[in-house]
Amino acid sequence: MLIKFITKSLRPLGMFLIFLFATACIFGSIFVRDIDSTTLLGKFLDYTISFENRFYDFRMKSQLNPKFRSKEVALVKIDDYSLQKLGMWPIPRTYHAQMIDKLGAFGTKVIAMDIMFPEKSPNVGDISPDTVLATSIKNFQAGGGRVFLAYTLAGEGEDFLPEAPVEMLNDAVDTRSQNVEMTPKKIGRYTFPIPELVATEVGLGNISSQEDRDGIFRQYQLIANIDTIYYGSLSFNAYEAYTDKKDQVKIFSDATGELEIDGKKMEISRGGETKIRYIGGEEQFAQVSLYDLINASPDDPKMKEILNNKIAFIGSTATGAHDLRPSPIDAKMPGVYSHMNMAHMLLHGYFFQNSNESVKYSLIILVAGMIIFLLVQRMGNPFLDALVVILIVSGAYFADQYHFLPKGYELKLFYCFFCFVACYSWNTFLAFYESNKEKKQIRGTFARYVAPTIVDEMLKDPDKLHVGGTKMDITCLFSDVRDFTKISEGLTATELAHSLNMYMGKMTDIVFDTKGTLDKYIGDAIVAIWGAPLEIGNHAQYAVEGAIKMITILPDINEEFKKLGRPVFNVGIGLNSGECSVGNMGSDRIFSYTALGDNMNLGARLEGLCKYYGTQILISDMTLERLDLTNIKTRPIDKVIVKGKTTPVAIHEVLHPHHPMTKDPEALSFYLTAWKQFQEKNFTGAHETFSQLAMAIETDKASKRMKELCRKYIDHPELVTDMFDVTTMTEK
Repeated sequence: MLIKFITKSLRPLGMFLIFLFATACIFGSIFVRDIDSTTLLGKFLDYTISFENRFYDFRMKSQLNPKFRSKEVALVKIDDYSLQKLGMWPIPRTYHAQMIDKLGAFGTKVIAMDIMFPEKSPNVGDISPDTVLATSIKNFQAGGGRVFLAYTLAGEGEDFLPEAPVEMLNDAVDTRSQNVEMTPKKIGRYTFPIPELVATEVGLGNISSQEDRDGIFRQYQLIANIDTIYYGSLSFNAYEAYTDKKDQVKIFSDATGELEIDGKKMEISRGGETKIRYIGGEEQFAQVSLYDLINASPDDPKMKEILNNKIAFIGSTATGAHDLRPSPIDAKMPGVYSHMNMAHMLLHGYFFQNSNESVKYSLIILVAGMIIFLLVQRMGNPFLDALVVILIVSGAYFADQYHFLPKGYELKLFYCFFCFVACYSWNTFLAFYESNKEKKQIRGTFARYVAPTIVDEMLKDPDKLHVGGTKMDITCLFSDVRDFTKISEGLTATELAHSLNMYMGKMTDIVFDTKGTLDKYIGDAIVAIWGAPLEIGNHAQYAVEGAIKMITILPDINEEFKKLGRPVFNVGIGLNSGECSVGNMGSDRIFSYTALGDNMNLGARLEGLCKYYGTQILISDMTLERLDLTNIKTRPIDKVIVKGKTTPVAIHEVLHPHHPMTKDPEALSFYLTAWKQFQEKNFTGAHETFSQLAMAIETDKASKRMKELCRKYIDHPELVTDMFDVTTMTEK
C-alpha cells in the first residue's frame, strides 16, 4: 500500500517538474547569449540549448532547396585551383587589382572583399602593389560601383584603434535609439586596411563573428556600436550600396534592436548580432574562380551572365586558407558564405520571425500536447499512451516542417518532445516499478543461487519452473584446483573459506561476464555452461574466451594469496560442445538448473586430462570446429579414448597469454610442424623437433610426451598400428 501511495504521488509531481523544466528551457533559449557561461545557470543553459540548436539545425537543413540559385549575389572564390595556378599565398595585390578591373568590365555593381589588407605590400621594382590596387578601386567606384574592404572588431585582450577613422562615417548605419546603446565595440588595430586603400573612399565593413557555445556559427555581427556610432557589417553595407537604401535600425530600451525592410522585421541582439537564416552554400550561389576571372576575356558572355549587376563577394574557399567554419548546414563551410547568406536575407527580407512569436507557438504545442497526453493517460492503457505520444510528436514535427519552418518560426520542438517522451517514460517507469515489485523480490532471492539469466527466464516464463529438460546445443566448462586436498590441510577453516571464496568469486564473475550460466560448485570445482537457458550465438567462442580470462587472471589471484602467506592455486579447465539435456533437475520440491548427457561427461574428462598432459585448458575438436581462431591460438595435443568410451576424440590445448608458446610464436610453429611429421609417421624428424622444444621449454610436458612417443615408435616400429596416434585412458 505504501509503495502504491508513493508512486501515485510521484506521478503528477514528476510530470509537473518535467513540464516546468521544458517551459524554463524554452524561455531560457531567448536569453542564453546574454548569460555568463561561467555561472551555474549559464553552464546549464549551454548543455540544454545545444541540444535544441542541433535539432533545429537538422530541421532547417532539411528545408534547403538544392535547385535554388541567388539572382543578386555571386562569389569570386580564391580556391585551391587559383592558388595552384597563381603559385603563392597571400595573393599579390596586383592580382586583386586585375580582378576588380575585370569585375568592372563585366558590370558588377558592388564588390565585397572578405579579405583584409592590414599591412603594406613590398614594392616590385618601382611599382607599389598597394598603389595599383588603390587605383583599381578608384576606377571601379568612378564608374558608379562600390568596393568594400573588411576589418574585424577587437576581441577581449586584443589591441584596438582608439576611435573609428573619420572615413568610416560615410557608411554609418542610420539608427534611432531611446537613449540607450548596444554593447560597445572597438576596431581591431591589426586588421584595419592600410591608409592608402582607405584614402580611396572605399567602403568598410566588419567581418567579425562569434560562434555559439556549442561551436557552431549561427549568429552574424550585423552592426557594431563603435564610439556611440553604429557601423554595418560587410554584407549590410554591400546590401545598402546595392539597393541605394538607408534602412533605419531601431534600438529599444533594453538595448536590443530591430531592422525593418519592406514591412519585415529582423531582431538584433544587444551585441548587434542577428541569426542567419541560411539558404545554402556552394550550390545556391553563382561563382567563378579568381584565376579564371583575371584570365577571362573582357567580353566573356559566361562571366558577364554570372557577374553583371551583382554583389560580388570575394573570399577564400581553399582548404589551406583556414577560413572554414562549422555552420548549421555544413560542418566545414567557408566563412564568406555567411556574408552571402546574410546579404540574401537583407535583399529579400528572408528573416526569422520574432522570437516571442516562436516561443508562443512552442508553448501552445507544449501545453496542448500535455493536455492530450494527460487525458489519454487517465484511461490506463499503456499501448494507447505510447501511440498518442507518437502521434503528438509526429504531428508537431510535420506542422513545423510544412508550416512553421517555411515561415521562419524557430519552434523549440526539442523541449516539447523531451517533455512528452519524458512524461511517458516517467509514467511507464512507475507503472513498471509497481507491477514488478513481486518479481524483484523473487529476483533478489534467486539471484544469490543461480545465474541472473536463469532468474530472468523464470520471470518471463513461470512454466519453466518444472522438473524436466530440453535438448540444447551448449558448451560446458569444468574447472578444478590441482592438489586442493593438500592445500586445505595447510590452512585453517577461515583461511580456506576466504581463499576459496576469493577464487570462486573472480571465476564466477568471468562466467557471467561472458554470458555463461553457473551450473554448480562441487567443492573447489566449477561447472558452467554457455548457450542455455538462452541462445547466445557462438557459445563455444564465449566459453573459450571465458576460460582464457580465468587462466589470465589466476596470477593476480595467486599474488594476493602470496601476500597472505597462503598456497597458490593451479587450475585445469576442460571444455566440450554438443547437445545436452538442460533444465530443472530434481524433485518437484527441490531442484536445480543443470545440464546432463555424454557431452557433459566428456567435458569433465577433459578437465581431468589437463594434469596428465600438463596443460591448463583442453578442448575437444567439437569445440574447436566452432571457434573463430582470429584471436585464439590452439595446438593439437592427442586423440584419446576416455574411460567408458570406445570412440577417440581429438583434444587441443588453448594457449592463454601466459603460455610459453604464446610468448614464442616460433616455438608454436615448430610444434605444429613436428605434429604434422608425427601424423605422417616421420617419427625421426618429429623426434628431433620435439626434443629441441622439450629442451627449450622445460615446462612443456606435451613436447616431452611426444618426444618419448616418437622414440618408442622409432625403436619399436612394430607398434605403429592404425591407431598409433590414439591414447586409451584407463582412469577418469
